Amino acid sequence: MEHEKLNIMNNQHETIGTAARSDIHAEGLWHETFHFWLLKKEDDTVFLYFQLRSPSKKDFPSLFDITAAGHLLADEQPSDGIREVEEELGLSISFENLTFAGVIKDEIHMPSFTDREFCHVYLYMDQKEHMDVHLQKEEVAGLYRARLMDAQQLLSRECEKMNIEGFEVDADGKRREEKREVHVHDFVPHEPAYYEHLFQAINQFLSQ
Repeated sequence: MEHEKLNIMNNQHETIGTAARSDIHAEGLWHETFHFWLLKKEDDTVFLYFQLRSPSKKDFPSLFDITAAGHLLADEQPSDGIREVEEELGLSISFENLTFAGVIKDEIHMPSFTDREFCHVYLYMDQKEHMDVHLQKEEVAGLYRARLMDAQQLLSRECEKMNIEGFEVDADGKRREEKREVHVHDFVPHEPAYYEHLFQAINQFLSQ
């Protein structure tokens, strides 16, 4: 995976070359990713879903993150990113049924690497009464949801904590229902500007 070739972008989102994924992160080069955010409405309440990253992940283990996401390889288009939804969540969803929320620039600076992404962000409102989710245990340890209003306030730093509900899958594949109280530090540290753009897009999507 670290040897996969990704496009290198300049600050204006123009392709200027290719490099191995490991080099892109080590050198802090701009590249492209696919982000999928799952929403569900029950009665008058909208929920936003977060994946719990596997404890075995190299980066940000056991933190909450985008419902499903992945890197776009050098020869791929954003539509190819839909594979991440199937691989990580086991959900078969057509790319044509997603709502484009824009390309959001996001930077995460860590002691060991710098992640600079042009994120192709998509929204999906699930209409089924029950979702048949099957997690890719190497990548995802659980799936949780929060009330959209609570998630927006927490990730915009307007409150200190929120309650979430969902499930986790243990090493033996056993599913365990959970409710948790979480704080901002329990989430992958995407930039506040990323979430500002995301929630603006979600609220516009819901008002249509």
